[in-house]
Amino acid sequence: MIDALEATPGRGETDERSVALALGGGGARGLAHLGVLEVLETEGIRPTFLAGTSIGGLVGALWASAIPAAEIIAIARGFRFPRRFVPGRVLSWEQIFPTAVPRLERWAFEDLGTPLVVSAVDLLAGEEVMLHTGPLLPAIRATCAVPGVLPPEPLGGRRLVDGGVMNVLPVDLAWSWEPEIVIAVNIIASPRQTVRLDSRYARIATALGRIVPNPMTAHLAYEIAMRAVEVALDRQRALAIAMTGPEVLIDVDLGDVSIGDFHRLDEVVEIGRRATRVALPRLHAALAAPPCIATHADGRFTLHIDPVCRMAISPGRARAQCERDGVTYYFCSINCRDSFERHQDRYGAMRPACGSESSLGGAQSGH
Repeated sequence: MIDALEATPGRGETDERSVALALGGGGARGLAHLGVLEVLETEGIRPTFLAGTSIGGLVGALWASAIPAAEIIAIARGFRFPRRFVPGRVLSWEQIFPTAVPRLERWAFEDLGTPLVVSAVDLLAGEEVMLHTGPLLPAIRATCAVPGVLPPEPLGGRRLVDGGVMNVLPVDLAWSWEPEIVIAVNIIASPRQTVRLDSRYARIATALGRIVPNPMTAHLAYEIAMRAVEVALDRQRALAIAMTGPEVLIDVDLGDVSIGDFHRLDEVVEIGRRATRVALPRLHAALAAPPCIATHADGRFTLHIDPVCRMAISPGRARAQCERDGVTYYFCSINCRDSFERHQDRYGAMRPACGSESSLGGAQSGH
C-alpha cells in the first residue's frame, strides 16, 4: 500500500515550497473554505498538505481527491440542515451531506493526491485522535460528528466525535509534516442571538422545567448549550492562533452566519474569496521569503506531542525542548516545559507516546 504522505506534492507556485493548509470547523460557516481554495487555485497556489477539523476535514477531503473548488461548490448545494432541529433527535451524516457520500465512499487516505490529516476526539478516553490512513468516509464522518446532533462514529474500537471539541483550528496538525509555510483559515462569526433568557418564552420554559421534563424546556436548554459551545470554540480558536502562529492567517468574517445556514452557500463562499484576496500580498510574501525552519525532504508525517497541553508540536517550531532518559520532548511554550520539569510524575504515564517520531498507521491518539 502506498503511504498517503508520499503522494505527489502540489503544483504551481508551491513547487519550490512546502505549504500546509489548516481548515477549521464551523458547520455551514466552513463553506467559506471553498472560496479560499478557489482563489488559491486561481493564483496557482496548491498546498502540499492539508489538515482539517469537522467541515474543514470534509472540504479538505473533497479537494484532496482532485475535485476542483468550483465542483465542490456544486456538491455543497446538496448539503442541508433541518431548519427546525428538535433536541433529542439524532441525525445521520448522510442526511446533512448526501451529495458528498458518492464522492468519498470509495476513497482511502492513501489514494489522495494531496496528503490529508483530520482531527477527531475519542469521547470515552477524552483524547484527540489524528486520522490519516485507511478508508476516508468513516474518518470524515467522525471529524464531523457534532455531539448531540450526530451519533459518535465507531472506528478502530473507539467512539469518535467532532474534532472541534478539542482542536477547532488544527494548525498543530499541519505542523506535523514540517512544512515551510502554514496557512490557517480562521472562521469568525457573530451569529444572531437566538437565546433570549429574559423573554416570556424562556421564563415559561424554565418554570415548566422545574415541574416536569418537557419539549419546551429541552429546546431552551439545547439553545443555551449550543451558545455556550460557540463561546468556548471562539476562545479555543483564539488560543490556537496565538499559540501556533501560522505564517499566514486568513481571517474570514462571516457576520451572523450560523452553523446550520447551508442555504447561504453563495454568500459564504464569496466572503471566503474576498478574505483570501485581501491576504494574497502576505501569502505571496511568505512564499517568496527564505524558509525559517528545517523541513523533511520526503514530506514524512511526524508526530511529536507536548506532554503537558497535548498539542502536536513541530520540532522546528517548538518554543522549548528538554531531554529525559534519551528522549527529546518538544513544547509549545516555555511554560509547558517548566510545568513538565516541575511535575514529571504527573505526565509520566504519557511518556512512551511523547517526543517520538511516528509514521502513523490508522488512528493515533494525541497523548
